Amino acid sequence: MKNFMFTVLAVSSFATSALAQVGIIKDIAVTGNERVEESTVESYLPLRVGDAYRAQDLSAALRALYATGLFGNVELGFDAGTLTVDVVENPLVNRIAFEGNKKLHEDRLEEVISLRPRGIYTAAKVQQDVQEILSLYRRRGRFATEVNPQLIERDQNRVDVVFSIEEGPKTRVERISFVGNSRFSDPDLRTIVQTDESAWWRFLSQSDTYDPQLMELDKEMLRRHYVEHGYADFQVVSAVAELTPEQDAFILTYTINEGPRYDFGKIGVQVNANDPDLAAESVQAEVTLEEGQIYNAKRVEENIDSIISFLGNHGFAFLDVTPEVVRDEVNRTIDLTFNVNPGPRVYVAKIDIEGNNRTRDEVIRRELRLHEGDAFSATKLQRSEDRVRRLDFFETVEVERSEGTEADRLNLAVKVAEKSTGELNLGAGYSSYEGALATASLQERNFLGRGQRVGVSFSLSEVRQNYNLNFIEPWFLNQELAAGVNLFNDEQDFSDESNFDLSVFGGGASLGWPTGEFTRNTLRLRYAETEIQDVKSDASTLVQREEGTRSGISLHNTWGIDTRDHVLTPTRGYRAAWDVGYSGFGSDIDYLSSQVSGAVYRELAEGYVFSVGARAGAIEALNDRLPIYDHFSLGGASLRGFDRRGVGPRDRLTKDALGGKYLLANNVELTFPLGGLRDLGVHGILFSDGGIVTEFDDANSDVVDTTTYRVSVGTGIYWQSPMGPLRFEFGVPVNKADEDRSKTFSFSVGTRF
Repeated sequence: MKNFMFTVLAVSSFATSALAQVGIIKDIAVTGNERVEESTVESYLPLRVGDAYRAQDLSAALRALYATGLFGNVELGFDAGTLTVDVVENPLVNRIAFEGNKKLHEDRLEEVISLRPRGIYTAAKVQQDVQEILSLYRRRGRFATEVNPQLIERDQNRVDVVFSIEEGPKTRVERISFVGNSRFSDPDLRTIVQTDESAWWRFLSQSDTYDPQLMELDKEMLRRHYVEHGYADFQVVSAVAELTPEQDAFILTYTINEGPRYDFGKIGVQVNANDPDLAAESVQAEVTLEEGQIYNAKRVEENIDSIISFLGNHGFAFLDVTPEVVRDEVNRTIDLTFNVNPGPRVYVAKIDIEGNNRTRDEVIRRELRLHEGDAFSATKLQRSEDRVRRLDFFETVEVERSEGTEADRLNLAVKVAEKSTGELNLGAGYSSYEGALATASLQERNFLGRGQRVGVSFSLSEVRQNYNLNFIEPWFLNQELAAGVNLFNDEQDFSDESNFDLSVFGGGASLGWPTGEFTRNTLRLRYAETEIQDVKSDASTLVQREEGTRSGISLHNTWGIDTRDHVLTPTRGYRAAWDVGYSGFGSDIDYLSSQVSGAVYRELAEGYVFSVGARAGAIEALNDRLPIYDHFSLGGASLRGFDRRGVGPRDRLTKDALGGKYLLANNVELTFPLGGLRDLGVHGILFSDGGIVTEFDDANSDVVDTTTYRVSVGTGIYWQSPMGPLRFEFGVPVNKADEDRSKTFSFSVGTRF
């Protein structure tokens, strides 16, 4: 019996071996190849001459050859020791074309496809490219788009690939609904998400177009909103986009679970370091959260930033602050402990400047408040970044930290992306203050990459013509001394306001230097020849006596402080200035003057910037009477809603504006993203201006001087357009005197190069 079983097993093993191993490969013959070398085809095979050929190797060899993408068909055979490989090569792509694409340029479509001229054509690549094109159109809201690939065969095994595109209409968002919300209404939540419901005024925006990626962002925006209002367990259960029956719009539905609202419980700090100078009590003082307050995840992050900044100013550059959260679901409180794990105190080893192809290294380095060898300070690092950004030479400014070669050393990399610093501003339009106007200025803010400013400007309107040439060296004698010179000519038509024309020609020099990290002092010496001319016969006698030319030499000293993050569009910080001036030095005009001004800026929410500003001034003649043109005036851009020189003392009979020796003014403004146009950078403006000018230098019974504090309110639009900054403003007086003159509309536009 055992011998019988042994014989059966031996016969079975021999039969299996015979089936698996047909023979030995003695030769490999490749046929059908035109472009691909025979040796290349053989290199892709998992079989070699001398190998045993087995039937199960057939599928592996086929997979290997198809995986190259070179072949459309492969057939393998084995006969008398020869392995035959018969291939049909995929064609080469001769040309790629797009038809029917009106909304997307060919360059944009070519970016997303994988097929390229002179590349290998495969059906899989074509289908992949079709999906990429469809995906691109869907991100533009065109879900009804169809893409049909067409093949045109050419000689030498080449093909033209034509993507025929039928662009469907934009699929707008008809409605955004929320399910499960009780704390916040649907209209409230619609202001939180980035997607907007379709409306006619959003024709310039993409925010009312359905975008699956934007929908994911909206889920995160909802989560942030709720956890900032105490709902720590908030969840978006589902987010569904459904096409309307007409298939021309989407309905978005967010199903949410708000969960309970939590308050802060116990707040603590745990410092995991044996440093006598780093006590938990000192870190605890930086925490502004209090027990009983509504839980707010954003405030938790702000407190983490405060702790990191505090420790950074004490030399701890690399540290970890982790909030440990313990929920009490019964009392609905969250206990919070900030676990602080500081690294060693460090010093700056090396500072690299990267990305400045035009601007010289020293122009950037001199703005830094941290230098090689200094102890690290997070505040100084932030200040350095702000100072480089305020140069306005760069699109982006980033300062990256990395560990040095030693444990207590770090390296800094200041990475910048340069932008055009030449600026051509062109303005054209109609201003209610100056009528038809045109302005032009040519400025170079980074002359030869040295940080110097050179400029020429002029303006022409129905009431004003002026020009100005200026040059500023911000680091005179390699010191932080801003030395400047300028030459100017200014002609103004005050015939409507005061029945005279004014011509001023002169020049000046200035020297400014820092007196602190945020403070600066500037001296300005100015010589001007001023002529009052073309005085009308029916002008006020107070104006007629001023006709003629006077020369003046004045010296002004201005002390200022400025902590704003940006000069043109600040979102945080404040500025203040005090100017004291004297005119005389043997010239025709003698006076003393003083002015103070200031403003505070605060970002209330992302994109919402609130500002409050005020100024006051006084001027007194020392010998002769004060010239009419040295009096203060308000109106136009300085008091929106009123005409130029529209506020202040006037001649009772002729109504000529005279101006006053004393000025007080204020403004309150809110700028904010404008609804569906926020992705285009369009901002709305709400403002209220106020002010008063009083006491003409030679006042008498013929002068009307109402001491009413004028107030105006208004709105406007600001757009950083491709043509440059565009600004429209409408102001309406709500408190005025009978003699005041009001105007409502102003407009300006600029272009950069």
